[in-house]
Amino acid sequence: MRDWAAWSQTDRAAHAVDRWQSVSALMAPLTDVEEVIDGCGRDPAVQAVVADRRLLFLVQAAVAGDVDAARVVIARMLPALVSKAAAHARPGGLDLDTAFGELVAAAWIVVTTYPVVRRPAKVWINVLLDSERAVFGRPRKADRMSVLLSPSFLARHATATVADVGNDGPTDPLLELVGLLAAGRRAGLSQPSVQLLLDMGVHGFTSQQLAARDGITDRAVRLRRRRAISELSGVLALTTPTSTPPPTGAPSPGSLRRPALAGAA
Repeated sequence: MRDWAAWSQTDRAAHAVDRWQSVSALMAPLTDVEEVIDGCGRDPAVQAVVADRRLLFLVQAAVAGDVDAARVVIARMLPALVSKAAAHARPGGLDLDTAFGELVAAAWIVVTTYPVVRRPAKVWINVLLDSERAVFGRPRKADRMSVLLSPSFLARHATATVADVGNDGPTDPLLELVGLLAAGRRAGLSQPSVQLLLDMGVHGFTSQQLAARDGITDRAVRLRRRRAISELSGVLALTTPTSTPPPTGAPSPGSLRRPALAGAA
């Protein structure tokens, strides 16, 4: 996809958009390939159901032999493919470029052979997980649920509560951490703290890697991590009712089992 910037400005790209506009009312408002990608979900303002139907249209065209449609679908998938490649390259000791290249190649095959009749919904996540499975095998449930979670997703959609990660909650530490971050985010945990704890606790970045990425010192990352953990503990404690006793059988705040965060000790 290195030639995407050049290709997106060509007559071929413009003709492809014209072709899609002429046969689909869903695609009619989209005037160039960048708008097509935005309309397929890159723009968070687009309704999820509309984005999914547009992506299904392009995948269906790709299955029928439309190479331009396949190219646009892959472009829409690139950020997620990069994230998946990084997640597998770190623990597996793989070169990031190699992992990414293999994922893109697998995604192309998945897109151009996608079973549109059997799996017409949730196209984006289906393509992503099928591509990941083709290269790395079936991911663990915790990885499938948590690798791509964003702070805004946690704030809007996560349903875990502090009690959900008690003794009767999930046993996987990653799921427990995601539950705690969801509860913390709803209770007011700042987005930078959520992102840092996601990066270190879920995505598996080390403090050295984050320091190199963000252009700061390793010590600064460790200080930020300590503040984020303190903030998370604080907002969860602030949301614990103190004026009324907990329901019978509910865990007390002190009894909640919490996953260990890297560097919390």
